[in-house]
Amino acid sequence: MPPPPANSVPTANAGVAQTVTSGVTVTLNGTASSDSNGSIASYAWTQTAGAAITLTGATSAQPTFSAPLVATSTVFTFSLIVTDNLGAPSTNSATVNITVGPPVAGNVNVTGRITFERIPTSANGLNYAAGVQQPARGVIVGAVNPASPNVPLATTTTDANGNYTLSVVGNTSINVVVSAQMLRDNTVPLPRWDFRAQDLDAGVPEPYRYNDGVAFNSSAGTPHNIAIPSGFNSSGTVVGTRASAPFAILDTVYQGVQTILAVAPTTNFPALTLDWAIDNPGGDTFFSTTDDNNQPLQRIVLSADPTEDTDEFDQHVIAHEFGHYIEFNFSRADNIGGSHGLGDKLDIRVAFGEGFGYAFAAIVLNDPVARDTFVDATLVRCGSLRCSSTFNVETNPATSPPGTPNGNFGCWCSESSVWSILWDLYDNAADANDNVALGFAPLWNVLVNEQRTTPALTSIFSFISALKGAQPASAANIDTLIAAQNITGTGMDAFGSTETHVPTPVFSTAALPIYTTIASSGMSATVLSVDDAGHYNTLGNHRFVRFQKNAVGNLAVSVTSAGTDPDAYVYRNGILILASEGAANENFTISGTGTFVFDVYECANGCYTVQGTPGDYNVTVTIN
Repeated sequence: MPPPPANSVPTANAGVAQTVTSGVTVTLNGTASSDSNGSIASYAWTQTAGAAITLTGATSAQPTFSAPLVATSTVFTFSLIVTDNLGAPSTNSATVNITVGPPVAGNVNVTGRITFERIPTSANGLNYAAGVQQPARGVIVGAVNPASPNVPLATTTTDANGNYTLSVVGNTSINVVVSAQMLRDNTVPLPRWDFRAQDLDAGVPEPYRYNDGVAFNSSAGTPHNIAIPSGFNSSGTVVGTRASAPFAILDTVYQGVQTILAVAPTTNFPALTLDWAIDNPGGDTFFSTTDDNNQPLQRIVLSADPTEDTDEFDQHVIAHEFGHYIEFNFSRADNIGGSHGLGDKLDIRVAFGEGFGYAFAAIVLNDPVARDTFVDATLVRCGSLRCSSTFNVETNPATSPPGTPNGNFGCWCSESSVWSILWDLYDNAADANDNVALGFAPLWNVLVNEQRTTPALTSIFSFISALKGAQPASAANIDTLIAAQNITGTGMDAFGSTETHVPTPVFSTAALPIYTTIASSGMSATVLSVDDAGHYNTLGNHRFVRFQKNAVGNLAVSVTSAGTDPDAYVYRNGILILASEGAANENFTISGTGTFVFDVYECANGCYTVQGTPGDYNVTVTIN
């Protein structure tokens, strides 16, 4: 085994300069600090200019302080040194200037802290008796006139500790209103985002808001803290408005954003709606790029039925769906969706997309133990009403050959293999077959570059082959890691051309080769579509044919089947260009040059809804 590569020192980044007024809570930002071959383990902030100020959280990425009262604009300078996961400090000392100006004439500062109640999860589901108040980070806070609660007099955003400062006219009666929205719009430099929790079915275009109903004089001088309740009592009965749910959901997204900003500090996040409402049915959880009317809208729909399944406190579930949003917007998501479960032998696109979602959630939450709580009214699955589906992404699937039917054994077609591989590539804990500790940055770089543009369909093959190319010193250790999951690393390419492992119960010729090649026009390829592992999105339903077209011009393609209804999707250089889903054989024309991939299947096996009689069908692609 070759020695590990030399550690590179991290780079400190103290964030952008800020100009604020006296009394405002200032948040320094070191999240843009980076480490090319690891992760940032600690932060050390010191003040180097200006009258002495007390920093809260001086060893965190985002410490805060209250801007002191000044008569004229005054500059305060802070320095940051970071240390990586291997103990190496940054050689540079990054600095940032904070310019504090005097308060606006006639205005006063209203301060306070916003928290929300989170119900923690356990092995026995949600533990309602142990609710805890946590800071509502990055959300919008406004001061309003009690007589006009929809008209803000001033707005601000909470810091990393939930603190806020509002500059409002003195001696005025106000309410403080908290919006379930995180917003950085185009009036500020990158990064930017607009994340909001709302009820899309209610027809109200605004996010949820919480008003504690307490009116007070802005000149009172006493901090106005707000603790948003969950609406549940200690036994799990709803006794009030479930007000904390939107803020709990947003706070998980906040953690996901911080994970991305740590490696890509100028990210522009597309708008995302977290669609949660008390009438959302249990088990109805997904990411979508359209609304119910098929109009463009990026949303995450979350369950909200406490008698069956409610998601607002299931952080791994929310972060998993946020991972789908991240993959769709910044990488490429060829995942065709559908149901999936532990041990399933899946379509390679589904295996990677779902495995990435779970690994991303573990990275965001710094917790490899994933929990999804629910209620089992039959009292069968858990021995009590409240349950938790729990698994550890750190636990690798068994290394036995993939020959036991329905077993959770390692496979290039298994989401559990994907999530364990991605987590082991990221984390610092060495375990069996894991001598790799890359941190998140190298994984992110592959996601937004090679994985986004691969001419193959997105899978563990396209990801690992690109990662090995980008991290040659770790390639041998990566091969060892994936070999324990019955994946062939030697000679691997994005198309899995060297793969030899055949997972049961899928017949060998319905699993390999993963892509069947048509060498030239005038030739054909026949592949076997089966339902051995299940329907629609499992291994063997959809089969892939590859064709390299180098000459300009049109070619006629036909797709025929031993069944009655073959269908085809056509990709060119990784981009979907054609869906051919007629009621019988398919005939269409392709043009342009590049790598064409045909996703073909017999509808009885591969259509979302079962049509015809599932079974074994030869599907032939002919290029004329």
